[in-house]
Amino acid sequence: MGNVTALCVPSITSSGVVKVLSSDGRLMIYTRAPIKAAEIMLENPGKFVCESIHLKVGQRIPGICAEEELERGQLYFLLPMEMLYSVLTNEEMKCLTQKSSKGIKQLVHFSKIFPEFCLFQNSTTSEANKSVLEDSELISSHSFQRLSRQRSWQPALETIIETPPHT
Repeated sequence: MGNVTALCVPSITSSGVVKVLSSDGRLMIYTRAPIKAAEIMLENPGKFVCESIHLKVGQRIPGICAEEELERGQLYFLLPMEMLYSVLTNEEMKCLTQKSSKGIKQLVHFSKIFPEFCLFQNSTTSEANKSVLEDSELISSHSFQRLSRQRSWQPALETIIETPPHT
């Protein structure tokens, strides 16, 4: 995989790259263009590429034509062939969401650790962080809305009754 970068946050998070998220949670970043779906499928036999915006629970999972060029700034999923044209279930979407969030978290960690040490200086760190957040929002928009309410912690204090000292 000669055209995949791993640690360069500005190039990873800029809109000039193609992001492919594997079903095992691995995030692949392709910096050269144009790249066709066939190239990615040849590197990953038994898998197909689909656009993240087309993943919807209760609908069939469409694949991308092998000769189609992937658009820069878009997020794609690399899924097993068994899922091609199958109806996406809640469980499958939940699993994809969990695995994809791991890939996005890796980007967030790299943007905190390596902001000044990148090879490609085509964007600022704040733009990189903003783009990472946009990617995580993109993933979240295709997943379940997990609503959780956290109550602030309050200690359970009981009144201590003091007795007079015995003398």
